[in-house]
Amino acid sequence: MALQNDSVSAREILAYLGRAGDNEYNEGVDDEDDVNANAMDDVMIEIDRRSRSCVGGYPFELDLKGTVLRHDRGDASERAVVYRYLLLSTRLNMTTDKVQANIDGTALLEEISAAVLRCYLGYDRARSVVFGTATGGTFREKVNALCEALGEGGCFEALDPGPVNANDDRLDAAAWIPFSDMRRGKLIIFCQCKTGSSWKEHTTQLQPDAFIKRWMKHRTFLVLPVRAFCVSESTCPNHWGGLVSYAGLLFDRLRLVDFLDRIEPDLLERIRTWNAAAATVAAKAIN
Repeated sequence: MALQNDSVSAREILAYLGRAGDNEYNEGVDDEDDVNANAMDDVMIEIDRRSRSCVGGYPFELDLKGTVLRHDRGDASERAVVYRYLLLSTRLNMTTDKVQANIDGTALLEEISAAVLRCYLGYDRARSVVFGTATGGTFREKVNALCEALGEGGCFEALDPGPVNANDDRLDAAAWIPFSDMRRGKLIIFCQCKTGSSWKEHTTQLQPDAFIKRWMKHRTFLVLPVRAFCVSESTCPNHWGGLVSYAGLLFDRLRLVDFLDRIEPDLLERIRTWNAAAATVAAKAIN
């Protein structure tokens, strides 16, 4: 609501929640207004947590009384632009509405994740690539290119003789820190990405050791890659430990913004374009 209207008050949030509740089956609920009001303190605390976690990239601000959330529409910083994208790609139906202005919003997350992973590994000596739908080529070609870039795995060679139907087999991005000696055995991250809010059941799908065994000639790496999971949603702190236990190195919306130290201008411009179109769709959904 603040994204569309530049600001939203606690009273307006309660009114909106009340209207949403009136449209739902609520027999047996004594007073939904009381439930919504009791949740407001938690909402404001969460807003403060997000602001502190995004190192200046949170494009919203609470007033001094903590009752009005304002959207800084003029904040065009890289982190703020990406935060808006991550917010919109959580709120929209990313099955039916992922393509905006002829740009696939799910593919943008793969590119953002690759950029963030490289920053997380120190950037200058680190490397990263997109492996998922955001990059072209056949699955065989992508595996061969990844093996060459990593200096690991040999080349593409399927474990089974049957037809290969995989597009990315859950691997969306990879990042690593190469050594000057070019020998095998290095820190590598294999990452899966998910927009939307229905991602928790997918946290164990990417298994780096199984991916290598199924698709690479050498069948294993000297040092197995670390598994990572990047999501556009801001995760609930109360369930963080359990989620990380399954997902591995988890980058939610706040962590992605936190480590977005650098981003290519072309990618940033495509994110801006997608955001502008997606915001119109989101506004219609709210109204």
